[in-house]
Amino acid sequence: MNGAAQNELAVTLARFVDWARQQGWRYQMAPVHLRHLGRFLRRQGVQELGDVDGALLREYQQELSVLRSAATVQGYLSTLRALWRYLLKEELALEDATRSLSPLRSDYFIPQLYGAQELRRLERASQAAIAQLRGPWLRLNRRAQHAAFGLLRDCGLRVSEACRLNVNDYDSGARTLYIERTKFFKTRHIPLPRSTCTLIEQYLEHRHRLVGDSGESPALFVSMRGRRLGRGSLEARFKQLLCELGLYRPRRRQGRTVFGSTNLHALRHSFAVCTLERWQRQRRDVEALLPLLSGYLGHAKVSYTTHYLHLTPILRQLASERFAQMALPRLDHSGTLDDDE
Repeated sequence: MNGAAQNELAVTLARFVDWARQQGWRYQMAPVHLRHLGRFLRRQGVQELGDVDGALLREYQQELSVLRSAATVQGYLSTLRALWRYLLKEELALEDATRSLSPLRSDYFIPQLYGAQELRRLERASQAAIAQLRGPWLRLNRRAQHAAFGLLRDCGLRVSEACRLNVNDYDSGARTLYIERTKFFKTRHIPLPRSTCTLIEQYLEHRHRLVGDSGESPALFVSMRGRRLGRGSLEARFKQLLCELGLYRPRRRQGRTVFGSTNLHALRHSFAVCTLERWQRQRRDVEALLPLLSGYLGHAKVSYTTHYLHLTPILRQLASERFAQMALPRLDHSGTLDDDE
């Protein structure tokens, strides 16, 4: 493909994104999806989107499905369908090539979970690395990463939420954290454990010493240049710690079951499961407390939180009892179905 054709393809994709935003659609991941599509089409020598047929899109879908979960692939396909609606509207395509895409069967995703011993090893390794650095800005960067890891571990935040936090979002008096612009556009205040507050305040002492109250960035967690700590550097540092401790495990698939990798987001999964198991050991009403955990995590639906009930033996037993109470028809004493059900 020549340079002019590449530019034409890029311009068409950029115009689609502008059009989608004008419609009020929140395609946050659309640029990522479209860049991936553009690379695929360039490898295939495609010069115009109107030349793409159903067979080529099915090949693209197959490539996506190799390492990505069904939910992730569904996001890519949703962007594709919207793109072809735009192409048809602008008369840049003669037919809807997305009609030939195969329906997806849902994968069963099992995230990696960190045990208490693994979490302690990660915390000690992260803390020890701070003292090994000489420059104050390098140490501040490591302290920011260490504090962010603690917040994700102790409160189950999303990585993107932690990176977007500002200093003013933390209320030391009330021991709360204000989180806005979340995945589902939900804003929430969450209480913090005392130990997490101590970790944040220790970090803030060093931050204020170097950055001051009126630094270049209002960000809570800052890099060695005093700017907002990026998600990429945070994830890269966490993976480095995992590899150093021999804890890294890549994502893998067995049939329709996908096992997640040991990554930074797995801290969120571990927090949710540990919270549910603690409630179960305390003989608390986990069913009644699920909405509380769902709100704390910022889930759009309680059903998203219910998924965690299937991840450990203790919680699977609870989920089984929950299913028996809510989904199975009751039997009368003669062993026949109750007609009232």
